[in-house]
Amino acid sequence: MRKDRLYEEDLLVNGTVGGEVLSKQELQVLRREAGELKEKMEAAKQEPISE
Repeated sequence: MRKDRLYEEDLLVNGTVGGEVLSKQELQVLRREAGELKEKMEAAKQEPISE
């Protein structure tokens, strides 16, 4: 994970680029959902490809 990733995420969500201010709870939900998706993607990588 890049060191500046959290800064970029904060800028996109709460900064002038994204413009949308999210509460801490909303950010936690988004991060949890992103973590769940990442886990599913990693699990899918381990499964054999069916042809």
